[in-house]
Amino acid sequence: MKLPLYIKISLRYLFSVKSNLLSFMTIVSIIGITLGVAALIVTLSVMNGFMFGLKSKLLETAPQIMILKADENFTTSEDVFNKLKKYPEVLDYQPFVYNQAILSKDSQVVPVYVRGVDPQKDLNFMNLKNKLILGEYNLSDNCVILGKDLAFMLSATVNDQLNLLSPVGRKTPLGYLPKIKPVRVCGIVDLGIYEYNSTFVATNIKFAQEFFDMKDNITGIQLKLRDPFKADVVKEKLEKDIQYPYVLKSWMDMNKSLFQALQLEKFAMFLVITLIVVVASFNIASLISTKSREKRKEIAILRTLGADRSFITKVFLFQGIFIGIIGSFIGTVLGLAIVFIGDTYKVVKLNPEVYLIDHLPLKISSLEVFIIFMASMFICFVSSIFPAITASKESISEVLRYE
Repeated sequence: MKLPLYIKISLRYLFSVKSNLLSFMTIVSIIGITLGVAALIVTLSVMNGFMFGLKSKLLETAPQIMILKADENFTTSEDVFNKLKKYPEVLDYQPFVYNQAILSKDSQVVPVYVRGVDPQKDLNFMNLKNKLILGEYNLSDNCVILGKDLAFMLSATVNDQLNLLSPVGRKTPLGYLPKIKPVRVCGIVDLGIYEYNSTFVATNIKFAQEFFDMKDNITGIQLKLRDPFKADVVKEKLEKDIQYPYVLKSWMDMNKSLFQALQLEKFAMFLVITLIVVVASFNIASLISTKSREKRKEIAILRTLGADRSFITKVFLFQGIFIGIIGSFIGTVLGLAIVFIGDTYKVVKLNPEVYLIDHLPLKISSLEVFIIFMASMFICFVSSIFPAITASKESISEVLRYE
């Protein structure tokens, strides 16, 4: 394909090595755009990876959708179950009990959250069996399964006897006495999130109902979805059938403030690092202005040979565009390479007690990479317009008079 004359001249001017200063400015301009684009890709990948890791950990432990009831008399409802069966998006559901208690061993006392479930049903939900690090998956009788950090705080291991205390006990002439139930540690699990590992106690739903004097009542029903990332859409559909006094909450609802804060931070980081590209674009404007001053004689000759102002404008405008293409392409490749290496070899380690995840995954969004590339190109194009138009307005007579 034959290139237009103005592009040939533009490339010749851009990669001319006659002037060391201009060659250096060209390299600096390309490096500036490269670093800006690479920094943007890496930063957004870090934010995407952190959100992805956080969501993955939350989905392993938190219900994808919970059905609660406004009053305390929430019994296992066949009516609700029959409605849930109509939705193909719902893979499974199970009633559960969730309440606060106190767990003690000797003089050590720790506040905990007791989760009562059907042991067989729970294999499709939290799947504690696959998270065991010690003991066995046994929730029969008075067996409990503890989070690993909770076991550490109590210095407890498998087969140890603990005391489970309910804050609300029975009423006596001396006041309320806490209800105490001996339990045996049958397993220890690692849920991957410190907040859960340090407070988690799993038991049989029947045991939990009896311990908390709930009779046949439950705390709620949790759902497992085909696509947990569409939880809000499924929730809206369910709310048309399952209405007040039932209340539905998705895992996104329960963590909305966290994700909104992360999304805002991601947008702020995008704007801040985009300034690197904007600053680099000043080098392009300076480079084109300097080149146009150096090439005044050539511009005047081209004008006398019949080139119009638009032709001269295109010559210098395409210099900025070529710098944008080269810098954006190298920056994209560099950014993707950094992301690939960082994610593959788990370069960034995190403290799970603070960040909930033990390493920082890096996730690339093809759409975001495309937007970064096009935004960089647009900034380079805009920064080239004014100096290119200025170059085309050189007075032919003034230039040739002194040449």
